[in-house]
Amino acid sequence: MRTAAEVSEVSLVGATREQMCEQAARRTGLDDFGDSDFHAGLDLLLADLKEAGLSAQGMVAARENVLGHLAGRLRSVEGFKQHPEAMKRPIVRPLIVCGIVRSGTTALHKLLSMDPQFQGVERWLCSAPQPRPPRAEWAANPDFQQAKASLDAMLAQAPEMLEDHGMAVDTVEESLDLLAQSFRSNMFCSQFVIPNYDRWYRAQDDTPSYLRLADNLRLVGAHDPHRTWLLKNPTDTFSLQEVLNVFPDAMIVQTHRDPLQAIPSVVNLIGSAHRIFRGEQADIQGVFAREEEFWQQAMSRADAVKDAHPGRVLDVQFNDFVKDQIGFVRKIYDQFGLVLSEEAETAMLGWLAANPRRSSTMQRFTPEDYGHSSDALKERYSTYRARYGY
Repeated sequence: MRTAAEVSEVSLVGATREQMCEQAARRTGLDDFGDSDFHAGLDLLLADLKEAGLSAQGMVAARENVLGHLAGRLRSVEGFKQHPEAMKRPIVRPLIVCGIVRSGTTALHKLLSMDPQFQGVERWLCSAPQPRPPRAEWAANPDFQQAKASLDAMLAQAPEMLEDHGMAVDTVEESLDLLAQSFRSNMFCSQFVIPNYDRWYRAQDDTPSYLRLADNLRLVGAHDPHRTWLLKNPTDTFSLQEVLNVFPDAMIVQTHRDPLQAIPSVVNLIGSAHRIFRGEQADIQGVFAREEEFWQQAMSRADAVKDAHPGRVLDVQFNDFVKDQIGFVRKIYDQFGLVLSEEAETAMLGWLAANPRRSSTMQRFTPEDYGHSSDALKERYSTYRARYGY
């Protein structure tokens, strides 16, 4: 529990990049942030956060968010230096799941992670990158304990995040946290109302962020370099060309869901973060407007990349996943020449039994629930909906 003096130190008012980096260095005992490619994004993020309408509690949470990514960056750079042999290893044919949020990416990622031929980055290792220790040692690891305490605190404020996103400290997590070390990330745009940063982010080449992600994978997998990497990040849809720039032989699966169902569900999920950071001032209608526009742009960009590189991405439908999860998995394995062992299938069936779908309905929310129009959403996504048969 933080003291009053410690809480007073975490205000974002007047905070500069230098001050934030200094505090992250004090917390970790490290001072090498690597190259300066993160400076522009961090500077702009800090400037926008001062005008983001954060509550007093949200100001503290936002500062901890930023400090967490800076601390993770420090840990990564230290790890890169300590394990130079691992940094030379190639990342071969990673299996990458992307697609609009709420189209089954999380469930598919968790399901595939039951196959021992794959390795992913567990949530606690996203915040404290290091060579993955044996699982039996995790509970005693201070980094694991701290990550668990942080997650427990967040879920106490927004328990729906566990229901909607399946968050757990010891299971695979999406790549977003590691990508955020470069402070060039849609994570910040989704969590906060930061229009200047948002415009800047969308104009960036994300290739350096994915190069850093690849280095973090080498670090985390330093003791297990031969297993195939399993990754998941919905925002890879926006940055699909950069993904291919860094992982040219990647096996990419893009999940699809009718935006009339997906976008309201996205807003319901992201609204939880806005309520944490803005309290009663959270503007959920504004969240809807931003997310519907962003994901239309993301999927248009992805389609352009796929048209330029035909056959590089397997397009699959959320409806098909709901109907037959194991059949869905077999389709992916067949597409990429992977072998689904009896051991892996048994583990997957066990995961499905332990994590049944909570609803047989395809839609819990509508645009009208957030002050928007289904007809307007249909018009915005008319090209995408026609292309994928909605």
